[in-house]
Amino acid sequence: MAEMEDQVMVYDDVCPLCKAYTAGFVRFGWLQHRGGFSEVSPEILSRIDLDRARHEIPLHDTRTGTTLYGLDALFLILGNRFPVFRPLFRFGPFRAVVRQLYQIITYNRRIIAGSRPPAQGFDCAPDFNLFYRWLYIGLAFAGSSAILLPQALSGSGLVLATTGIHSALLAGILFAKRKMDFLGHWATLMLANALLISLLPTHPVAQVFALAVSLGMWINRRKLLFG
Repeated sequence: MAEMEDQVMVYDDVCPLCKAYTAGFVRFGWLQHRGGFSEVSPEILSRIDLDRARHEIPLHDTRTGTTLYGLDALFLILGNRFPVFRPLFRFGPFRAVVRQLYQIITYNRRIIAGSRPPAQGFDCAPDFNLFYRWLYIGLAFAGSSAILLPQALSGSGLVLATTGIHSALLAGILFAKRKMDFLGHWATLMLANALLISLLPTHPVAQVFALAVSLGMWINRRKLLFG
């Protein structure tokens, strides 16, 4: 869109979630320019509050030199594309609710995506926040329990086995250096497994596949889990 031609969104380029939704903005024409922290020009980085940018994605205007962060940046993009929602985006209670969701994701995005720090350049990893970590773990556990419990009560052997395996894997926290990180990854993989089970057919082969994918995710994250 013409009004966004001078805007550059700078995203966490080791975070698949950040890559995906900023790429979607560009693909749909809602945003013309984006760049990862490791690739944008030093001039842009010098004009951004890097500490704030680790927690709220920045949208920099190269013409005026101003930068919007977090919800202000996202609501500007969405408001330009869907003007009818602009009053909603300015509505205080709505912004308060969305901000909490945004905070849960932004403080846990490296845990959700299983991202490793960049090999070089600026690492825009968010600070550790105990409140939002526990809130995320609680929500992920509640979500996976809501999905798996009815099937377990109905006598699904594979779901019972899945729950047992994840419960056993939780014992790995004894060997983890960063125990809250471990709990975050455990809750993420438990939820991912539950979602796969709910989306795939109830056939045993499909449920075994869901469990295999989840275990593969555990193996892929082993350095993060026990580093």
